[in-house]
Amino acid sequence: MKNWDDLRIFHAMIGARSVREAAEKLGTTHATVSRRIRSLEAEMGHTLFERTRTGYELTSFAQAVADLTDVVGDNIAAIDRMAFAKQGGLAGTVRLSVLEDLFLAVLAEPLSAFMELHPLVEVLVDTTATLSDLRRLEADVVVRITRDPPEQAFGRKVADSPLAAYASPDYLADRPEIDRWIALDYPPARAPQLQARPVLRCNSIGAVVRMLERGQGIGLLPCFAGDKSQGLTRVAEIPQVPDMEIWVLTHDDVRKNPRVRALMDHLYEAFKGTRGLIEGTSAAAG
Repeated sequence: MKNWDDLRIFHAMIGARSVREAAEKLGTTHATVSRRIRSLEAEMGHTLFERTRTGYELTSFAQAVADLTDVVGDNIAAIDRMAFAKQGGLAGTVRLSVLEDLFLAVLAEPLSAFMELHPLVEVLVDTTATLSDLRRLEADVVVRITRDPPEQAFGRKVADSPLAAYASPDYLADRPEIDRWIALDYPPARAPQLQARPVLRCNSIGAVVRMLERGQGIGLLPCFAGDKSQGLTRVAEIPQVPDMEIWVLTHDDVRKNPRVRALMDHLYEAFKGTRGLIEGTSAAAG
């Protein structure tokens, strides 16, 4: 690879589900990534990526190339972090990665307030479920639901995030003899917590909320999603299930960047005000 851009594009494609996803990571266009990968393959005389049902997979040749370029890529990422950290002032971009359902339930209003406070900061929000790599600066700040924050991350835990059982009032008023279980496709939420037959499983929190609101059964949800819905109520006979934690994180190398610092401090305060909702202890949970 004769220039840094080739290396960036190659690494962005590793593990990407689509060329579009790689382009979004790089802040460029789908066409640019496709063209540069084709050019790189022509220059090397080897195919680098094969399209599969789940995304793009490295060929054996590309895997060998990846192994050799990992250290170079890490060093380039370190240079990027150093350059970003040295940027001063509260004008420019800051990239935030957060699960869409958590953003909609908890962070939309606080982020709006941040935008009012800092009109010269452009916030680039990534609400995909793909975990952003802080080390590669795919995001400057991440709000991550985890029990195991990544190495070299700086930040703090802002809340526990348990699961609770929910159903619509109409369903609970006319329950069948054997309950219907609506499962979030997430291991702790799949198995029925009472005598019930599984009728639906879905990997989208929002979709599960909608099906429960329509009276289709009972299911486990993060409290921040279930308690936020006006169409759902807690199923009191099923105890709350301890689950994950919510962390606000950045890479240690960029934590002193003014925009990163301002956003993280704002998020810390926002989560203080919403901790009861997230942990299922607010009035909404009653």
